[in-house]
Amino acid sequence: MTHFSSVIPLEIIPSDRAAGAEIRGVNLLEPLSPNVQEQIVQALANYGAIFFRGQSLNEEQQLTFTRAFGDTMGHPLAKAEHMSFGEGSQSDVYYLKDEPDLTYIGKNKLKGAVMWHTDLQYMPEPQVYSVLYGIEIPSKGGDTLFSNLVAAYEALDESLKQRIEHLQCVNWILRTMPPVVHPLVRIHPVSGRKALYVSPTCSRSIVDMPPGQSKSLLRYLMRHVTLPRFVWRHVWQAGDLLMWDNRHTLHCRTAFDLCERRMMRRTQTAGEPVIPT
Repeated sequence: MTHFSSVIPLEIIPSDRAAGAEIRGVNLLEPLSPNVQEQIVQALANYGAIFFRGQSLNEEQQLTFTRAFGDTMGHPLAKAEHMSFGEGSQSDVYYLKDEPDLTYIGKNKLKGAVMWHTDLQYMPEPQVYSVLYGIEIPSKGGDTLFSNLVAAYEALDESLKQRIEHLQCVNWILRTMPPVVHPLVRIHPVSGRKALYVSPTCSRSIVDMPPGQSKSLLRYLMRHVTLPRFVWRHVWQAGDLLMWDNRHTLHCRTAFDLCERRMMRRTQTAGEPVIPT
């Protein structure tokens, strides 16, 4: 018999920004009840990214949590992004390891930020949820920033909304991988709200639009979605479990001192087709 986690209602503490919320009142070491799963899915639809403080999860426990929200998957660019696999046969678990560079000890050299992106936008069926567990955290920097793409879309003027409503965007990340086309505006399947689907990392051109106009429009939208009013910053603590919904968020990592170590464990759910407007 499965014993579900506590039925005490979750405590959801929204940030004072356009995204992000802390979740309390759930034991992640126990199976999640259907009601708790539903509350978490809804919180992700509402806030884009959520986090749980003070967790102590091993690989299998993190996988079990992630699988409550869909089948897990590997990362197509794990080797290119210098990820390492989990123990044994856990090919759906990855470690993001940034080791200290002794060359720069005492020189306060920063490890560069990771650009704004949404996970696996360059795939035909982009990833839904990403889960990151903080194992070792630098004393300063290495934060994760999120942009709310629903809020960014809704802030556009009506004429621009109409202009981009049915446009398609070409996305790719490596020349060795074929480009894919996704809607520039997508529908979130849980909330039913519209979100921009554009990122500086993968969005290359607008289908059937002259190159100059395409470049200008994408540049404007990329500046727009990363305006401070749409952005929330997660400042990591060891033991944080951070989860986000790639269907309506962008994220990036801030720089940190190369003399320090940063290690995260990552799991993710499989992708799904992008819903056009």
